[in-house]
Amino acid sequence: MSGRHDKDVQLIYGRNPILDALEQKKSFERIYMRDNLTGELEKSVRQLCKEKDIPLRKVPQIKLDKLAHNRNHQGVVGIGSIISYQEISMMIPHLYERGIDPILILLDNVQDVRNIGAIARSAEALGAHGLIVSGKNAGMITHDSLKASAGALSRIHVCREKNTIKTIEELKSHGIVTVGTTLTHSKPIFETKLRAPVCLLLGSEGTGLHRSVEAECDSLISIPQPGKTDSLNVSVAAGILLYEIQRQASLS
Repeated sequence: MSGRHDKDVQLIYGRNPILDALEQKKSFERIYMRDNLTGELEKSVRQLCKEKDIPLRKVPQIKLDKLAHNRNHQGVVGIGSIISYQEISMMIPHLYERGIDPILILLDNVQDVRNIGAIARSAEALGAHGLIVSGKNAGMITHDSLKASAGALSRIHVCREKNTIKTIEELKSHGIVTVGTTLTHSKPIFETKLRAPVCLLLGSEGTGLHRSVEAECDSLISIPQPGKTDSLNVSVAAGILLYEIQRQASLS
């Protein structure tokens, strides 16, 4: 029993392949476990996922059967990462050591894999230094993401975090200003100083930033929209915000 390469993801399934991959520090996007699984396998996988900060989902048998194409998965299926993730605690000091004031983007529970790729493309093109994919419902980075990014996901620092509130605390501890984007109770971007070191926070496609996340941000901003459409696509918004940071920097 071994992993197999699929069109968009690398699947690894079965007790020994999963445990071996975890012990060898294989990078996973997510691991799925049968919701009624018990015993040593369940305990080992749960503990290793916690230690390595890998998202773990407990799902019905039918979900695992579909993921593994009805092969003998023994109750556990992993989706391998196609990029290498970095830790925020190492990425930010590394940037400072190089004399760089970081410009970062944090995506809170953004789910569409193509949006993630498109945002990475804008981020890399417009001078951002890192992309943080955060939240338990965040989308995975697949080959579709990589394609939408035009390869930028391989050229920009990418981090993955489970808890956005804790991530904001980590960013602040490194002196990074956190700026949330929202349509209400915010200042227009043209009336706001956006200077590095800064992290822009963008929320999910459907609901935007959660109120608890907004409350932790240093400031809240919005993009003026004279039209009747409710909101911009999150990848379009990211591009506008990053361009405004560059515009303001050129005037200083």
